[in-house]
Amino acid sequence: MDYQKIYWDIIYRAQKRDNNLILEVEKHHIIPRSEGGSSKKSNLVELTIKEHFIVHKLLIKMGKCLKYCYRHLNSSRDYVKEKRKERKKKGLYYEHKDADLESYK
Repeated sequence: MDYQKIYWDIIYRAQKRDNNLILEVEKHHIIPRSEGGSSKKSNLVELTIKEHFIVHKLLIKMGKCLKYCYRHLNSSRDYVKEKRKERKKKGLYYEHKDADLESYK
C-alpha cells in the first residue's frame, strides 16, 4: 500500500476545500516539526479530526513522526472523544445533532 500517496491525497484535498463549512478542524503540520518542518502557514493545513487521526497513523507507517504520533493511536474512536473533550474545555466544541461517533470506527 502506498501510504505516502494516501497521505498527500488527504493533504491536497484539505488544502483545496473551504474549511469554513466544517465545524471541527485541527491544524496539522504537513512536514512534522519532529522531521524538520516549520510552523509557517505554508506547512500547515486544517484537517477534520478523523483526517488528523488518519494522517498521523500514515506518518507512523511511513516511519515519520514517531515520537509525537504514537500518543494518538489508542483508537480513532478514543482520539475523537479526547479531541472533542479538549475542544469543549476551550469552548470550541459545537454539538452537531448528526454527530455520530460510530462513523469514526
